[in-house]
Amino acid sequence: MISQSHGRLALAAFSVLALQARASAQGAAIVRPSQIADSSHPLSIQPALAGFRIGQGISDALARLGKPLKVDTLGSGPDSPVSYANLATGITVVGTTAAGVGVILATSRDAGTLDSVRVGDSRASVLKRWGPPAAGSAEGGLWLDGDYVVAVSFDDGARVKRLVIGVGLTL
Repeated sequence: MISQSHGRLALAAFSVLALQARASAQGAAIVRPSQIADSSHPLSIQPALAGFRIGQGISDALARLGKPLKVDTLGSGPDSPVSYANLATGITVVGTTAAGVGVILATSRDAGTLDSVRVGDSRASVLKRWGPPAAGSAEGGLWLDGDYVVAVSFDDGARVKRLVIGVGLTL
């Protein structure tokens, strides 16, 4: 069983991934989590992106994230997840005080890499590196990595436009 803080982060990760999919899908078929591709295989990567790591303390992440920040609270109640976005650098982290960083999102090529994959890379190079996604379409995919979920959105030119790693949810 996961802690309440990790559960909130997992739900925040799911929300970020769902919003990402909704923003790019616009009429595309919904891929349900129970539909895992037979050809997919689990990843084995470090849970870090753009110099941030999953579980890192929020205060450390904020110091590294820099300013200006766009801050959004995701939910209500004590220790609700909060999204911190530096639009200038294209990096967003989501986390709670108790659990630390639970989601890291990059929208800029300069933000860094996730297991050698970065914004601007071709869909073909992502598939070559990670294999087929567990779920997805031409617009994006989800890969599983043990306790983490990796999501990639592709633009019309089949290039990475959004790269996300977040805490997975174990039920």
